[in-house]
Amino acid sequence: VEMSVKIEHLLNVIIANLLFVNPENSRSFGTSSQALSFNAKANLLFDLEKLDKQQREKFQIFLEIRNKFAHLYAIDTFEKCFEQTKNYNRLKKIYGIDEGRESLEEDMETMFSVLSMDIAKLISEIKDELHSEMAVKYTQRKFSEAVKEKREEYKSMNPQNAEAVEHFIDYIKAELLKEVDKKIVKK
Repeated sequence: VEMSVKIEHLLNVIIANLLFVNPENSRSFGTSSQALSFNAKANLLFDLEKLDKQQREKFQIFLEIRNKFAHLYAIDTFEKCFEQTKNYNRLKKIYGIDEGRESLEEDMETMFSVLSMDIAKLISEIKDELHSEMAVKYTQRKFSEAVKEKREEYKSMNPQNAEAVEHFIDYIKAELLKEVDKKIVKK
């Protein structure tokens, strides 16, 4: 449950950043009963193409384990948990765990630990990717603003190049419009 709280907090921050929402003031990513469920947040990451199918499956398994421990008093071991969720074989298949230990409970606990670390690493990678994408978008926006702002200044300082500058800008606009039209056709 503790690991789930940490992972869900990271999910809140990442998805709120993706959607340009302040997570501290958000109903969807806050701490009230109106907040999106862990499952809904993982689905959003999948829909936003930040998770592939296997990564989504890992989130689902993690959520099922978390829910059993958090909501069922009788679930106090991984063996009892996996007996109800039927996730043991799915995790063995994903991680290639060999049942060579003496204790099945230890095997299951190890797999859950590996799953938790895997999800935490994945969330960290998504966060890093998001920051990189945001930096690129910020740079592109600043570049566009600088071109727009400095265009007239440059033309007044270099009147011999004024016509070439305008032709170049018209060319870029036309190319961007072609790209937008292609995306619209592809929906």
